[in-house]
Amino acid sequence: MLVAAAGWLAACATAPEQKKRRLTGADLFAVDPAALRAAVLTDARVTIQAVVIDLRSPALDQRFVIRLQQPAAVDRLLLPPPAGLAWRVLALSADERRTLLTVRQMLAARLPGPEGLVVTVSAQPALVPAALIAALPVRIDLLVDNREGWFTLGEGTLDLRP
Repeated sequence: MLVAAAGWLAACATAPEQKKRRLTGADLFAVDPAALRAAVLTDARVTIQAVVIDLRSPALDQRFVIRLQQPAAVDRLLLPPPAGLAWRVLALSADERRTLLTVRQMLAARLPGPEGLVVTVSAQPALVPAALIAALPVRIDLLVDNREGWFTLGEGTLDLRP
C-alpha cells in the first residue's frame, strides 16, 4: 500500500441516476452537526482519511475547513456497493461539531446570509494500493438532512500521481 493524500473537488464530476446536487452555504447553516455525514464509495482496499468541507467567504477574505473523519456506520439507505467497492462513512467529531457551530455563528454575525459562501468538498484517501494511484474510483455522497436523505456530490476517477 502507498500512503497518499489528495483532494477531489466533487463539483468537477458527474453522477448517475442518484439524486445529485451541490452542498451550499445555506446547507451548512441549517444542518444539525450530529446528522452531517459523508459517504465515500471507493475500492474496498482504500482507506479514507477524511472528507473535507472547504468554506470560503470572498466578502470576508476568509477560509474555513471542516473535517469529517470520525468513522460512522454504513447507512442502509446507501445503495449497495458494486463488487470490489465499499462505502466509508464519516461524521464530525465532537471538536469539529463545535468548530462548525463557531464558524456559523461568526459568519452569521458578519454576513447578511450564506448566499455568498463558496463551498467545495473533497475526499482525502490515506492508503491507496499502487495499482490504483493513476485511476482511483471515488464517489462522495452527503447526508445533511435525515428527511431529505443522501445526495451525490459527484463521482469520477482520481489520478494521484505527483
